[in-house]
Amino acid sequence: MPESNASLKKELQEKASITGADLFGVADLSEARQFIKENYEDISQQYPKALSIGVYFPAKIINLLEMGPQQVYSYYYEVLNNKLDELALIITNYLFKAGYDALPIPASQQLMHNKYKSMFSHRLAASLAGLGWIGKSCCLVNEKFGPRLRLVTVLTGAPLEPDLPVANKCGNCTACVDACTPGAIKGLPFEPAQSLRERFDAKACDKHFQRLKEQYGIGNCGKCLAACPWGK
Repeated sequence: MPESNASLKKELQEKASITGADLFGVADLSEARQFIKENYEDISQQYPKALSIGVYFPAKIINLLEMGPQQVYSYYYEVLNNKLDELALIITNYLFKAGYDALPIPASQQLMHNKYKSMFSHRLAASLAGLGWIGKSCCLVNEKFGPRLRLVTVLTGAPLEPDLPVANKCGNCTACVDACTPGAIKGLPFEPAQSLRERFDAKACDKHFQRLKEQYGIGNCGKCLAACPWGK
């Protein structure tokens, strides 16, 4: 017999924590249903809930990005993605064995037909699950660690009690906007109904990454992450 909702959620959170998660929350996707339909893959539309899992990115490494591309950042970016994918797989299989459908979304994703789009938004799920808010940088900002983290999502039909979103606390701050070399961040406060392109120029960001890769052999930037005063 499947566990009670509260018991299952607690067991999932404990399983995630023991396996290496720093953040865990449940998102109710019903409020974002139309947005999901318009922006993400069809398969994601059948799931009413999302489990959002976060792992902290060492702040010292993120803060080094203020000086330019960092090989150590690229290395641990891959390490964290692999860890998050492992976490998502463990949680998905745990839900399956408890009698519920679930779909893990890879930590790092690009669609074959459009590299500027993803299968589903980890940041959307995390913000609805109360792990933080979506800042002007379009990154999730956690009150303790700022945007210095990585995320993964498990979509599910399990009737889990959702967590509550938290208030956006960016205020008048423009640190990420000022730090963005290609001017990709437009500085608009997050609005749930807005598409990403209204707040962020993905092509400008990508071109900047390519220039850095040609110049340094490493295509990472992250100055918006390093500049954020939350978790500094």
